[in-house]
Amino acid sequence: MFIFSMSILFVGIAIISFTQRKYSKATLFLLFMGLSYLIVISSIIIYLSKDAYYYNSLYQYFGIVRSLQNQLMFLPISRYTLIRMLNISSMAFLYFGLTSAIFFTFRLKPVWERRILFLVALPTALQVVIYDPSFYKWLYYQLYPELTSPQSIKTAYNIIHIFTLTCNSSYIAAGIGLFIYTFLHTPKVRQIRSSILMIIICYASVQVTYYYINFWAPDILVIVSKAADFIRFKPINLSGNPFMYTLLPDIAILCLTISLYGIYKYARIQKSIKNHEMVISRNIDSAALTTRVFSHYMKNELLAILAQTEFLEQLCEESPNVVEEIKVIEQRCKRIYERLDEVHHNTLKNKLELKPICLNKLTENLLNEMLPQLKNVNVNFMPSPVEPMILADPYYFSQAVENIVSNAIDALDRVPEKERRIDISITIRNKWVEMSITDNGSGIADENLEHIFQPFFSTKPTSKSWGMGLSLCHNIITSQDGKLTVTSREGEGASFHIVMPLIDANI
Repeated sequence: MFIFSMSILFVGIAIISFTQRKYSKATLFLLFMGLSYLIVISSIIIYLSKDAYYYNSLYQYFGIVRSLQNQLMFLPISRYTLIRMLNISSMAFLYFGLTSAIFFTFRLKPVWERRILFLVALPTALQVVIYDPSFYKWLYYQLYPELTSPQSIKTAYNIIHIFTLTCNSSYIAAGIGLFIYTFLHTPKVRQIRSSILMIIICYASVQVTYYYINFWAPDILVIVSKAADFIRFKPINLSGNPFMYTLLPDIAILCLTISLYGIYKYARIQKSIKNHEMVISRNIDSAALTTRVFSHYMKNELLAILAQTEFLEQLCEESPNVVEEIKVIEQRCKRIYERLDEVHHNTLKNKLELKPICLNKLTENLLNEMLPQLKNVNVNFMPSPVEPMILADPYYFSQAVENIVSNAIDALDRVPEKERRIDISITIRNKWVEMSITDNGSGIADENLEHIFQPFFSTKPTSKSWGMGLSLCHNIITSQDGKLTVTSREGEGASFHIVMPLIDANI
């Protein structure tokens, strides 16, 4: 049967995980949840095999052939013990299912871990005791006939069963809810979110299949007679389509296996981020994007050199200033050569290399490189109090930020030199990092705002701009799971907002 082959696969994965020690607490509890699920299904099948009521229909529900059913019928294990196994494994499944979700979602201190494990275990442990056949028999003998009637005991247990069903359903709902909470609050990075989404789908599938088959458990499966000192076993209530019982265990085992892989993959991503070793390759149109970035950068640099030479002509009689300006020109020429060499190597690749980088440090280094362009501008850089880590390609992301800052400098042409100001701030908003670049320049007209990220759109003459800068910035940032927006009023400056997924803020 497929269920047995999948069970062997699941156990094999569990053994590999333990031997190689590549597991987290969430993985460990998920493994125990899977083991509990297998025991639940096995206990139900063996119990049904020993029950004449389902003798002719067991094949319809679980695909158990008659020869195997006969062997299971004569297994040296009592239905008394099977009920205990079923109750304990059912509670273990709910317990480990919820704790795996808790440890996947939260990082807890050891003292809180122990408290939560105890609190989650308490209702399940009470149910194991309350529904144990021996406890029920002892309680029945104590209460009947001196204190109450059999009908009263049955009514009391029916009420208890309603509460326990509600409690157990809430465990399942809470586990699924915690995984969804993790998905909604995780960094908006596709690789990370896709792993969590895969875990959610598989985890929810396992929980739903369990609930479909075993929603009633635990329950009292015995009828006690004190007068005859006799116990009769009740059949398990299998409701629903028999075909679903055949299919759902296989789905559950497959989903458990995929969930384990998903958690393992997610843990590796988290570890790589912590160790600054993570590199995500993402395809890009290298021929178009890299060439355009290179062309746009060369244009800006050449225009800056032309501006310096025009100023140099005015200072030709003042030798010290001439020497200073010549050094600036030399510095820019060296930067062009270095960037040309760097771009040349980037044209050989067709992928973005997303790595964990600190946005504070990247921005600070970039502003230091742009000091010659910013010498006549008051720059107010406000980094985040903590160091926000993002996943980005350092080269392309720096190029996008540099282009936005260069545009801000150009927008200050008509502002008196002493009043020119560019404010750059980095703030953390939930799971996002926002970088704002604001100038007090000429601003952008309302009719142009919706077009500024379109290729070849520019309000400047083509001799000064080809209309590719902001379009490239938008492509670069969005390809790295970020967002680029702008707010502006004509005559009041402009503010560009780069929003990137936060992967860590404590490194």
